[in-house]
Amino acid sequence: MEKSSDVSVEPRGLEHEGPCHGSDVLELASSFPSTKAESSKAASSHAGPDVEAALQGLGTEDIRVLSRLCSASHDFPPAVLPPTRNPLVRAWRWWQFFLLPGMGMFSEAYFIFAIGNIEPLFAVEMPSCFGDTQPYTCDQETVSNIQNIEISAVIVGMLAFGYVADVIGRKWGSRLTMLIMFVGACLLTGAYGPTDQVFLSVFCFSLFFYALGVGGEYPLASSSAAEKAEGDPQLRKRRGETVVLAFSQQGWGNFVNTLVILLLLAMQGATGDLTSRQAELTWRLQFGVGAVICACVTAYRWLYLEESEVWQAEHKGVQEELAAGNEEAEVSGRGFWHEHWTVLRFYWPRLLVTCLGWVANDFAFYGNKLFQSQFINVISPGASRYVQMQWTLLNSGIALLGYYCAAFTIDRRWMGRRRLQCMGFMMMFVLFLLCGILYDEMIDHAISAFQTLYFLTSFFNQFGPNCTSFLVAGEVYPTDTRAFFHGISAASGKLGAIIAASVFSNVDTVTTFYASAAAGVVGALLTLVFLPDTTGLDLAEVDRMHRFMLAGQIHNYHGQAVHPRYLSLYERWRGYGKHFDAAKDAEQRRLQDAAASGGFEQAASSGRQ
Repeated sequence: MEKSSDVSVEPRGLEHEGPCHGSDVLELASSFPSTKAESSKAASSHAGPDVEAALQGLGTEDIRVLSRLCSASHDFPPAVLPPTRNPLVRAWRWWQFFLLPGMGMFSEAYFIFAIGNIEPLFAVEMPSCFGDTQPYTCDQETVSNIQNIEISAVIVGMLAFGYVADVIGRKWGSRLTMLIMFVGACLLTGAYGPTDQVFLSVFCFSLFFYALGVGGEYPLASSSAAEKAEGDPQLRKRRGETVVLAFSQQGWGNFVNTLVILLLLAMQGATGDLTSRQAELTWRLQFGVGAVICACVTAYRWLYLEESEVWQAEHKGVQEELAAGNEEAEVSGRGFWHEHWTVLRFYWPRLLVTCLGWVANDFAFYGNKLFQSQFINVISPGASRYVQMQWTLLNSGIALLGYYCAAFTIDRRWMGRRRLQCMGFMMMFVLFLLCGILYDEMIDHAISAFQTLYFLTSFFNQFGPNCTSFLVAGEVYPTDTRAFFHGISAASGKLGAIIAASVFSNVDTVTTFYASAAAGVVGALLTLVFLPDTTGLDLAEVDRMHRFMLAGQIHNYHGQAVHPRYLSLYERWRGYGKHFDAAKDAEQRRLQDAAASGGFEQAASSGRQ
């Protein structure tokens, strides 16, 4: 594996842009005569037949703008590896390509979902702090808000690193997040205090620090995986699969953490009641295993991780557009925030659904995971911690299957993003509703049926909105702003987790099921109305439209990104697709190809004469 090149190296795909960028285009366009007829005649008399047809009826301003708004190439195929029949080598290559980019999500889930798994261990070791033994030796309000502290740090990380990833790039953003997670993992493993209150303070600080890096993993992992698939022409139509497979490492992190705790308990013979010493060894060693994994991922990213070439190409092109000379009146603004405001004005319905859809998902998802022990107590009342962890492992395994079902179907035209997300939300609505309505009867007479319904909610959460929320928030926005808006969407979703933590801790189990069912139906309605289906749409088209938006020429964009097939019901109702015109789009492409190849130079000379 070769070490990545420095980020300052000019990315491939920009070297043939020619007059489509910079002052050459402006000089060329300004040389045309001032009237529409004269400019079309001057250009068409010297250009080829394709350009001549494309220029018919266009004025100086049209030629000037359209010739400039070509985007960078997204073709960055990876190095071809020698073929092999060795199944181990093929499996390793598959893991390295699809799953290794998601190891940050593995570490995220390993630690974040560990909190729900180890809280009972804390109660055994420190019963006067985390248990019910009185008098209490630490602040109980802090103990009850540990999960909110964790989620708050995740939100800060999502917003901060979403911004950072669009400014300094995916490589350095990923390095920083993993470094923070590694340091936080070490702090969690070694958390210590002479009193329970001091330990609680140290633990909460360590958890907050670790969760900052966790938050950054969301926008960075999604953006990097999507752009990796976009840059490979052979993988471009499998973009959803690529992103979801990287995200599936979250499921593996949850599964492995539960398995490690089970193995540690079994190795100590702690299959019944736990001693304080056994509890402490278990939670410290399981954190230690996670810290070793974080160390390996951190080393890989600092030694071998390469920058996203798609991001490099688009970021450079957009910055040139925004920083062009004062004579570029079409460029509606300059600077990072103006670019994002321009995107927001057009894409606010998408931001609405990527935010609120994620809120609905996390309300049910985190309610299921963070308060998992309460649900399992209902399924298996009076069980030892070892038996409870076995149920947790089964739940994690069933959920893991959902990730792979989502990866297999999400790029299929008959399924796609919108149908999958809507189906998952509706299945969660039906399953949680049944759990609430039939709760008493199933607990008394059909506990197996109740177990089946509860575990199916975990499956359809992954084979549905949890995977699609992560994916679409990185697809529906342009490359140069992708991580920022993904971070906002994910941070909004975590508000759903905070709401779930607050609600579920103050209501009974039946109400919890009803609340989760309500979140499912709300999520389905939001999806049906506001979510566009980007299945099959190249991200290059979203970036191309982005250039038109920055130039104040969105009404002159006629490409696939405004095809009704790729728009939401709301966007179609608002008329976003009225400008789609394949013929006009083909003309614009010919203009831009001619500009890139110097096809306008003879026309410009004629205009000067």
